[in-house]
Parts: sequence; structure tokens; C-alpha cells
Amino acid sequence: MEVPQNKQHEEIAVRKSLGLSIKDGVAFAATTGFGDNYLNPFAVALGASNLQIGLLGSFNQLVPSLVQFKAADITERLGSRKKVIVLFVFFQALMLLPVAMIPYLPQSIRVNSLIFFSTLYLLFASFVNPPWGSLMADLVPEGKRGEFFSKRGRYVGLATVISAFLAGYILHLFKKKFLIGFTIIFLIALVARYVSCYFQSRMYEPPLEVKREHYFSFSQFVQRLNVGNFGKYVMFHSSFSFAVFLASPFFPVFMLRDLGFSYITYTIATTTVPLASILAVSYWGRRADSIGNRRIIQICSLAVSILPALWLISRNIYFILAIQTFAGIFWAGFNLCSSNFIYDSVTPEKRTRCISYFNTINGIAICMGNLLGGFLATHIPRSFGYQLLTLFAISSCLRIFASTALFQRVKEVRKIVTNSV
Repeated sequence: MEVPQNKQHEEIAVRKSLGLSIKDGVAFAATTGFGDNYLNPFAVALGASNLQIGLLGSFNQLVPSLVQFKAADITERLGSRKKVIVLFVFFQALMLLPVAMIPYLPQSIRVNSLIFFSTLYLLFASFVNPPWGSLMADLVPEGKRGEFFSKRGRYVGLATVISAFLAGYILHLFKKKFLIGFTIIFLIALVARYVSCYFQSRMYEPPLEVKREHYFSFSQFVQRLNVGNFGKYVMFHSSFSFAVFLASPFFPVFMLRDLGFSYITYTIATTTVPLASILAVSYWGRRADSIGNRRIIQICSLAVSILPALWLISRNIYFILAIQTFAGIFWAGFNLCSSNFIYDSVTPEKRTRCISYFNTINGIAICMGNLLGGFLATHIPRSFGYQLLTLFAISSCLRIFASTALFQRVKEVRKIVTNSV
């Protein structure tokens, strides 16, 4: 997209870019629905153990997290956030090709190959998030972020549901040769991500001058975690992510292996979450623009803290669908307002670096949660006949601690218009 010559042209370029961002989001959602959502089920289909499932999740977080703090340096070196986004999305999509070819490798190396290539896939993706967040925060005015991102979230959620259902249907059609089905859905995910890359390449990038005084190292950022409001938010969010991902990788394992769900039943259960998110995200967006993000994060984090423990009550499919519905509603508010809280908390010049450092710490916390979860999944006592149910209960307890004791230290950064939700 050409650089605008005046204010009016810039406004037109911004509006076009926001439209392109929604199209990018829809294409990316297809990648998620056909690809990301089926990495863990693919591991189960390949015969991965609980420990390998934990390793898959931990490596997928640890390696990207350890390098992501360099995203800001790469962005400043290239002098363009859009260049970084397009470059790394291109290589991210490319990694889905070897993932799709794993069924044709010797059986002894399939799971390890999945861990390796999916880690590379998420490694390249990790460099995209900080510059993308910085770019979108510049394109969307502060008072309109809840409205825009909730609108974008509806389209993304709908595309995720449709693509996940289609992926599940493809796997159902190939249930006798299910590994071929996985090859097909990962190739579709690859194409969708390249479509996303095309839309991103056409977006307008507002100029952003980053001066020497805006630089701060990762170690300086860590030293101030317990000082500033944003640092305290990073501590809360990372602790909450640790608690979430202690159990998160094992919900697909529990449904597919322990409960014996078919791929169609599994798909219905998992797509209930984004479907509920579509219905709820507009509500959260409107409330976020009027009362700020903190209160909504507080409500939603408490709600999603309770949900894993509910799996101990019943394993009936209809009860699980109810849990997944509530998960979609409250995760929609948490994810929307968490991103917007970060955008509101830091200045544009420091935004890319703050997001990359935040993602590094959060990713390490997720990795630690995955590793501990993989260990506990085979060493803790059973609840109602299942070790994973005990893990879900532990995750709930830790989430509650993070969303109460740690979050109370975080203050709102936006002016609040009303005190009612």
C-alpha cells in the first residue's frame, strides 16, 4: 500500500488496512481451525505418550519464548513492522508442509518430528505478534479498540468454527486412513496462512520513530516487573498462563483417549468455545470501551478459573458442552481485554519491545506449565478414575490464586466512564 500524502489519504489508508486486517484474521482463523487446533490430536493419533504431549506443548512455547525478545531488535533493524510480519508469516506457513508429511515418515520418528516442526512453526509465529500488536494499536484509536477487535473477533471466531468443523469432517471421512486426513487439513492450513500473508502485505504502516532513549534491555524490564503497573500485570498474566497450560494440552487427550470421543464429537466440543466467543465478544468489547479492561479481566479470569474443576462433576457430553460454552464466553472477554490492556499500558515507541518481552516471559511460564503438567499427568493420584481430572483440579486452584492474589495489584490505565457492567 502506498504511503499517504496527506491526512485524508492517511485516514482512507487506515480504513482499508483495518478491512484487510479482518480478512487477514479470517484466513488466519482457517489456519488455526485446520492446523493449530489439531496439533495435539495429531500427536494422539501418532501414539504420543502423556510425557510427549507435555514435551510438545513445552517445546512449542519454550523455544519461541527464548528468542522472541529479539523481535523488537529485528523490527528496528529492518525499519518496518510490516516487513517483519510478512517475512515471518511466510516461513511460519512453510513449516506446515513438513508437518503434513509426517505420516509418511518412519513410525519411530513421527512424534519427535511433530515436536520439531511444530516448534519451528510457532517459532516463526512468535516474531509476528509483537510488531503486529504494535501496528494494530497504531491503526485502531484507543477508544475504539474494544469495538474493532470484538468485530474482528466475531469474524475470526466464525471462521475458526467453520474450519474446525470442516477439519473434523475430513478426519471423519478418512477415519480408516486418518493420517491421510491429517495431511489434508494441514495442507489447507498452509494455504490459508499464505492468504493471510497476502492481506498483511497490503496493509498501511503508520510511521513510527524509535529513538535511542526508547530502548531498554530485557534484563532491565525484568528488574522492574514488581515496580510498574505493566510489570505487575505481566506477573499476573504469566502466573495465570502457567496455571492454564498446566492442564490445557491435556483436554484433547482426555476427550479423545480417555473418554473415547470420535473426531466429530471432539470437534463439536472444541468448536463450542469459539462459537460462544462469537456471541459474547461484542458484549465485552462495548463494556471494555466504557469501563476499561481491568474489571472485565477480573470477572473473566475468575470465571475461567473454576471451569477445569467442573470436569470432575460429570463427563457427560452435554455437561462438557455447557462447560465449553461458558469457557467461550469468558475467554472471549479475557483475551480481548488482555490484549487491549497491553496496548493501553505502553507508549507507541515502546510497544513492540514491551509486547515481545511480555510474550517471552509469558511463553516461559506456559512452557513451565506444560512441563510440570506432563510430569504430573503420570505421577499424581486419580480422581474419579482419571489422573488428568486431578490435574484439572490443580489447574483450577492455581488459576484462582493468580486471579485474586496477584491481579489485585494491577490498576486500570484507562479513564472509566461508568461503574456498572
